[in-house]
Amino acid sequence: MKRITYFLSGALAALLISSAAVSAFAAGGLITLNVQPAQVMVNGEVFQPNDAQGRDALVFTYNGTTYAPVRALAEAYGLTVGYDSAKNMATVDGATRTTNSTGSFSSQWTVTEKPVTRYGNEHIFTAVYSGSLSMNDFKSWWKSMNGADLKAQAEQMALDAQSLTNGSEITMYFSFGSYNLGTAFAQSGCTFSNFDPASVWIK
Repeated sequence: MKRITYFLSGALAALLISSAAVSAFAAGGLITLNVQPAQVMVNGEVFQPNDAQGRDALVFTYNGTTYAPVRALAEAYGLTVGYDSAKNMATVDGATRTTNSTGSFSSQWTVTEKPVTRYGNEHIFTAVYSGSLSMNDFKSWWKSMNGADLKAQAEQMALDAQSLTNGSEITMYFSFGSYNLGTAFAQSGCTFSNFDPASVWIK
């Protein structure tokens, strides 16, 4: 158990996963709580929120309700958080869409299996961008996407390929022409991805 003190005024400091205790936080004031630290999973990964200064922020439970920083959790889901000072109210707007004028994320790629590179139960696929965007427009589109949402959709493409190969382990390489973007995996009952290579040339 941890003992923490919060000043509940200005922008909301926490997101109520359960709405049962909202009224308890309607009035500002200095209160002291004994809380139990908790963890939250976002897209299969442990979520570690940060405050506005980039410091680790606490996720906790209190009286059966789980609390997490509204900005960090909302942004993890591709939402935009703001603050209306006139109403003393935090605002959360809809998710960034990972689509462009030509369609969904998955429709932007030509996916091809490379049969000569099978190793045991692993099947290797390439996903080459085949949409209509120029390189500069593609860079803008890529940078506009929420990172967690991008990974989730790329990993879903790997899962879709896995369903076509009787559950084989899938490695899927994403690229724009000859430029490497990153890799998505569907292996051993889980998915993961790494798109750090894209940051080398998309700036």
